[in-house]
Amino acid sequence: MKILLLGSTGYLGGNIAYKLIEEGHDVICVVRRTSDTSRLDAIGAYLVSNEPGELELILKHNHIDWVINGVATYKTNDTLYGDMLDSNIIFPLGILNLAVKYHVKNYITIGTSLPDEFNLYSFTKCKFADFGRYLTKQDNINFADLKLEMFYGGLFEPENRLLSSCKEKMLRNEDVDLTEGHQKRDLIRVEDVVGIISKIIETDYLNGYKKLPIGSGEQHSIREIMQDIRRTTGSSSRLNFGAVPSRIGEPETIADTTWYKDIDYKLKYNFIQGLEDWCMNSTQESAEFNLKLKNSRGGV
Repeated sequence: MKILLLGSTGYLGGNIAYKLIEEGHDVICVVRRTSDTSRLDAIGAYLVSNEPGELELILKHNHIDWVINGVATYKTNDTLYGDMLDSNIIFPLGILNLAVKYHVKNYITIGTSLPDEFNLYSFTKCKFADFGRYLTKQDNINFADLKLEMFYGGLFEPENRLLSSCKEKMLRNEDVDLTEGHQKRDLIRVEDVVGIISKIIETDYLNGYKKLPIGSGEQHSIREIMQDIRRTTGSSSRLNFGAVPSRIGEPETIADTTWYKDIDYKLKYNFIQGLEDWCMNSTQESAEFNLKLKNSRGGV
């Protein structure tokens, strides 16, 4: 399959690129001219600028089977809502418009399981998916809106994410300040997220518009998750529950995973296995990739 991947330099996008290239797909990674592409270079990814003119030429002169939108901006900045609107709606909508123009049939967007109006991130992700749903009827495309739960693991995991930052503190036996931790979450490993995306691509499951929840189907409180990480790492850290105020209207989410059987997908990790493997092996996996990256640069 020939796949146009947006957001390929990000955490999830990088893992998607790595998986699909490893499986033999022809992946065209869309990047900003200013982006650090060293991780993509290390896996032999084909790169193209996010400039509209260049992207139109790619879509015009290549038979693209799938467009995957992994672009995501989570926070506002000095321009108020500008960056979030551009990244989460305007840019991917422009690509979707070009994809329709050049007869690309299949489109996947990475959304969120958070309620549509919980924050601006979930609101903008929802609005882009609404365009996709409309165009399935207007232009007869296939569009999957992946309602993604909290994910972790894999390669390229940023240190500032909740789970990874808390794990690193526990490995150093530092105190960890947290909310009361009663809110419940559905955790899924990145390896399973990309495995599901791969299955969607290789099957004929997608037909019209589908809203697809992506999670483990298990629900655990943040308190339980943090206690399990501490147990698995053997840490002596104090978990200061209640030291951080909880967000107002904090949602509790869980994915309905019954549709996985339609694509013949079985999760590789459950809650306990996923966290234990992540705590024990993620550093080794990252080190192996970093060695591959170093070798691709000629040992520099």
